[in-house]
Amino acid sequence: MSRELVVLSREQPDLDVLTELVAASGEADLKVGGRYVFDAQDRLLLRIRQPVLVAVPGEVERLLGIPANEPVWWVELQAAVTPAAERIAHHCAEGLAARHDGTVWSESGQ
Repeated sequence: MSRELVVLSREQPDLDVLTELVAASGEADLKVGGRYVFDAQDRLLLRIRQPVLVAVPGEVERLLGIPANEPVWWVELQAAVTPAAERIAHHCAEGLAARHDGTVWSESGQ
């Protein structure tokens, strides 16, 4: 089971900043491997999917129930269901959104 966040941004997100975002999260003993974040026991905490350009009008609203002016870049972040994983996911999503003129959608609305 996982928690999902989506970053919608006007600019194509640069996922090379993941290591920097994780380091700035304040969480200790985390490892970044590509688009994955692991804890000290090598348990997967977060997976970030490749950005996808959504150009079809109304598609974001159909999928998420929120209006968007397409085209937008869509990046999914899937966090393990642990408090630490969810904190890291929110931190990384907010960081990507801030850097790339975006916003964050979550299943819980938080």
